[in-house]
Amino acid sequence: MLTRVSEALVKPGREEEFVARVLELVRTFPETCDGFEGHEVLVDLDDPSRVRYVSRWRDEQALERYAGPGWRTDPVTFPDEDEYLRRPLTLRHFASVTC
Repeated sequence: MLTRVSEALVKPGREEEFVARVLELVRTFPETCDGFEGHEVLVDLDDPSRVRYVSRWRDEQALERYAGPGWRTDPVTFPDEDEYLRRPLTLRHFASVTC
């Protein structure tokens, strides 16, 4: 399984609106994205302007179908996203290790 983490640094006063927009955009992923295993939106308790979208994918092929051929380097964005952000999204990927 692969975990994809996109981190946003949101403009002051836009945090709640940004989180609501992300939640609306990803709500159908369980039904529409083959290989999608789950997700959550995380808001930093010490800095609410720092928001992470964490998604889990069965394999690289499933993630590539969702994010495109540049899945390793290119974050998936939505129209007018830059209105909310202080800087472009950062993106990281993690492989699960069985305990």
